[in-house]
This record gives sequence, C-alpha cells and structure tokens, in this order.
Amino acid sequence: MHAPPAPAPARARAGQLEVSRPRRDGERRRWLGIRRHPGVYAVMAAYAVASTALMATHTVGITAEHALLLLIVVLAAVAPMRALVWDWMPFLFVAVMFEDFGSMAATIGPQAHVLQPIGLERALLGGNVATVWLQQRMHAPGTLTAYDWTLSAAYLSHFAAPVVAGLWVWLRHRPRFGAYVSVFVLVMASGFLVHLLYPQTPPWLAARQGALPPVERIDVTVLDRIVGFGRLYSGADPEPNGAMPSLHVALPVMIVCFALWLGPRRRAMWLLLLYPLTVCFATLYLGEHYLADVLAGIALGLLCFAVVRLAGSRRRAARTG
Repeated sequence: MHAPPAPAPARARAGQLEVSRPRRDGERRRWLGIRRHPGVYAVMAAYAVASTALMATHTVGITAEHALLLLIVVLAAVAPMRALVWDWMPFLFVAVMFEDFGSMAATIGPQAHVLQPIGLERALLGGNVATVWLQQRMHAPGTLTAYDWTLSAAYLSHFAAPVVAGLWVWLRHRPRFGAYVSVFVLVMASGFLVHLLYPQTPPWLAARQGALPPVERIDVTVLDRIVGFGRLYSGADPEPNGAMPSLHVALPVMIVCFALWLGPRRRAMWLLLLYPLTVCFATLYLGEHYLADVLAGIALGLLCFAVVRLAGSRRRAARTG
C-alpha cells in the first residue's frame, strides 16, 4: 500500500524548505571569505577609508589605485562572489596598497634617511658597510657570475613566492589558508606603514647620492640582460625609499614558518631555511638593504606569524571552552 499523500500545508512547507536551503547555502558561500578571516577584511575596509581620506585632505587627489581599492571593498561587502575570489582578493588588495603607499610616501611622507642607516651599519660591522664590502670582494663591474644570477633570482622571487606558497596552502591545507592570508596582509601592511613613517634609502640609492662608494644594483643589471627589462623594473618602483624593514626578507621567513608548521614532519624540511638565508645574503650583496633592514625583516616575519597563530589558538580555545 502506498502512503497517503501529505496534506497540502505539509507539502507547501517542504517546498519552502527546499527553496530556502539553497538560498541559505548561497548566503554562506557569499560571506565565506569574510567568515574565514574577518580581520583581513576589516583591515581592508579601514585602510581604504583612512588612506582615501588622508590623500583627499592633503589635496593629492584620488588616484586610480584608490578607485580600485574602494571597488575591492565594495565588492567584498555586496557582491555574491565565489569562495575562491573571496580567499584570493587580499592579494590584489596588497598589490593596490603597495602602489598606494608609494604615492603617499612621495607626497606626505618625511624626508628619506640616508646617513643614519649608514652610521648604524658601520657601528654594527666595525666601520664597514656590508654591500660595499661584499661587492668589492665578490663582484667585478660589468660582469655577471653564476651566483649573481642565482642571488638575483632568489631576491626577485619576492613577487611570486607568496602566491605560490599561498596556492600550496589553499590546495593542501584549506582550513589554514585564512591564517596564511592574515599573516601576509599583516606583514605587508606593517612594513608599508614603517616605510611611510620612516623612509630610508637603500645602499644603491645612497651611493648614487654620494653617501657611499659606488654600488651596482646587480639585480637590475641581471634583468637588463633579459631583453632590457632592468630599466623597466628600476623605473617602476613606487617605493624606492622603502628599505626598512626588508619585506623581501620578511616574506620568505613567513613562508618557511608555514611550511614547517603545515608540512610533513621530516628533517629535510629544515633545508627550507636555506631560502630565507639566501635572500638575506642576496639583499646585502645586491645593494638593496642594510644589515639592520634584514634583521628587522626577520623579526617582522616571525612576529606576524606568531601573532596570527596565537590569535587563532585563542579563538579555538574560546569556541571549545
């Protein structure tokens, strides 16, 4: 025997449930990125408002970067976007923030420090400047060796490595991707803020200004050998005075922290430390940073990772407590 058909009100309620459930699932997907790392989106929104107000009150005008930044924040608030876009939007935000801070530093930032970091370097290294000392002993002007190419590649990996590492975390350790994005945004935002408040010339620029003996920007020379790309690279830097701290060092430190945290528990994983160590040496040899910038970059990467880990542990303890 077949069961009697359900009364009309029951069928109606069942239909409403079937319609409302996909709608609720869609709403959850819509806000998934914000729920995974709400702090990141709070920083994005606060920064968009504050930086736009700062630029407007200093009669600089709203740049194209500001327009894109505001669009990102609006989309993050109202657009029904897929989780993939939610997760990766902060990387675009950091790219916009990089251009934005360069514009602000050039217009409202204090004068760049040139002699102070040189004095500190000489105090730390017994009267020497690491870049000058290394280039005088390892580099012949006008020639490129295998280690020139290798160290330049390690230094320039700054642009691709965070995205590649983020893709690994997103594919293999999805629950930890929010923490990765949070550390990345915190490192970059903190570094850019210091660049704005304390602009500092790198060794190659100090040498051009006569404060140091000649220093070759070797990574630019390497890029010049690749279809003349070096001139484009050197002319497109919106933050030439953003030497302290070294974000080129902070990001490899952050990446290795995540790899050692999430990767397989094998002794060989500690070989990954060669990556940030190589970048540390490269920044000095290539003329891009002083020793204090490198040490500050290491500290920034470790501190931001520790802060996000601690915050995540406390949130989990609060949920289970």
